[in-house]
Amino acid sequence: MRSPTIPPKGAASFEELRPACQVLILHEDFSAYTHAVEVCRRVMERFASELDFNIKCWNFIELADPNCARHAAKSAAAADIILLSVHGAHLSPEIDYWLNSFFAARYRADGVLALLLDSPAPSPSRGEELTERLQQLAARLGLDFISLLPGDDAAVLNLPRPAPTLPRVQV
Repeated sequence: MRSPTIPPKGAASFEELRPACQVLILHEDFSAYTHAVEVCRRVMERFASELDFNIKCWNFIELADPNCARHAAKSAAAADIILLSVHGAHLSPEIDYWLNSFFAARYRADGVLALLLDSPAPSPSRGEELTERLQQLAARLGLDFISLLPGDDAAVLNLPRPAPTLPRVQV
């Protein structure tokens, strides 16, 4: 009895491989994570035919652990997009320290640092302070900077908002 022959698979050529966009999401909590994932989902839908995506996520609490902070820094070193998702305009001491120290490991001189605010800053000056600080950090690293404020992330990204399936509640 003959065994069935399995046709050999052709190897993919380098021309057929799509580049992978490395995305790092740093989030304050589950709500901020959910908002960041929604933004990433829309970006992925828009560029699905051109890019593959590799997404890694870290919670601010995890960045207080030195081992986690080191792994997150490695991810940030190679990331095309670093998405910082927060409520208001206050950063915890852990994320503040991490932001100031991880960039020593960054070896790429291109990409985007994006600030995603879930809710408005308690005062306009606090929001401006955080935005200015992150703009300076991005410039120092050769990154572009984008600030996605509550309600305008779709407009800034020029992406259509998904059709709501449930009533949206404004915060």
